[in-house]
Amino acid sequence: MDRLNKLRERIDWLDAQIASLLNERMMAADQVGKIKQTEDQEVRDPSREMNVLNQVQMLVQHPTLKANIANIYQEIMQEARTAQQFFRHLSQPFRTIGIIGLGLMGGSICKALKTKDSSIEIATITHLSEDDSLARQGGWIDKEYSTVADLAQNCELIILATPISKILGLAEEIKRSAQTLTKLVVIDIASVKQEIAETFEKLSCDEIDYVPTHPMAGKEKGGFANSQATLFVNRPWIVVPHKNHRSETLDHIQELIQFLGSKPISLEAKVHDQQTALVSHIPSILSKSYLDFINSIDPESLKISGPGFESFTRLAYGNAQMRAEICACNHEAIENYLTQWIEFLKKRPT
Repeated sequence: MDRLNKLRERIDWLDAQIASLLNERMMAADQVGKIKQTEDQEVRDPSREMNVLNQVQMLVQHPTLKANIANIYQEIMQEARTAQQFFRHLSQPFRTIGIIGLGLMGGSICKALKTKDSSIEIATITHLSEDDSLARQGGWIDKEYSTVADLAQNCELIILATPISKILGLAEEIKRSAQTLTKLVVIDIASVKQEIAETFEKLSCDEIDYVPTHPMAGKEKGGFANSQATLFVNRPWIVVPHKNHRSETLDHIQELIQFLGSKPISLEAKVHDQQTALVSHIPSILSKSYLDFINSIDPESLKISGPGFESFTRLAYGNAQMRAEICACNHEAIENYLTQWIEFLKKRPT
C-alpha cells in the first residue's frame, strides 16, 4: 500500500507539472493568436499543426501513448484554436445586459461576456432555481431585479434565453414598460423563429427594438453547470431581420455575436425554420426515437454498442421539454421533411 500511495503522489506531482505547462502553452498560443490577427492570418495553420504532431510523436516512448499522442495533441491544439478565435473580437456596444434564463445557453452567454470583459454588468430577475443559484454563487451575476419591468429599466440589452413557450409573454411584458424606456434592445435565442419574428416585428417601437436570433450551438446536457464561455466559437448565429428594427441595432447585434466568438448570418424566419428542421430538429427526433425503438424491442443490444452508435444517439439525451416545444412550434417543416425523407429512402437502391 505504501508503494501504491507513493506512486499516486508521484502522479499527482506530475499532473501539477502537466497542468502548469498546459497553462503556459495556452498563454503562448494566445500571443500567437494576437500576432495572427494583427497580420490578418487564419487561426488554423495545418502545416504547423502537422509539424507539432510529428515532433511529439518522436519524443514519446511509451508504446500506447505513442499510438495516441496525436489524438491528445489534436485536442490541445483545438483548445488553442478555440481560444484564439474567442479573443479575436474584444469589444461590443452593450455595457448593461440582462439575461432571463441561465441554463446552458443563457449561462454560456453570461460566461462568455464576463470572461472577455468583466466590466460588463450582467443582470437577471430573481428566480429560485438551481441554475440561478450556480450563476450567483460563481459570481457571474452583478445584479438581480424582482420584476421584468425593473430589469428593462436598467439594461441596454435583454437576452431571452428561456424555453420557447415563455418568450412571447416576456417580450410583451417588457413592452408594457415601453413608455419609460429609451433605446432598449431585446433578442431571443429560440430555435424556431416564424411566430417570434412576426410578434417581434409588431412589438418593436421607438423605445424597444426586438430582434429574433438563434445561435446554432448546444450540448446534450443542459443547465448552467454545463455552460461554457466558448460554446459559440465558430458556430453560426442566425439573425432574422424584420421591417421595424433600427439599422444600427443589427450592426450592434452582429458585433455582440462576433464578440461571443460566433458568426452572424442573416435569414428570413421561414427559411430559418425549414433549414433548422433539416439540420437540427429532425436529427434530434430521429436520435431519440431510434433509441426508444431499441429499448422497446431489444435493450440488451445496447451492451454491445460502439462509439458510432453512441455518437448517433447522443442527441437523444437532450432536453425533453425543448424537443417537445420544437416539435409543436415547427411541426409543419418537420413533418414535411420527414415525409420527403421516407419517400427518398423508398427510392434508394437496396
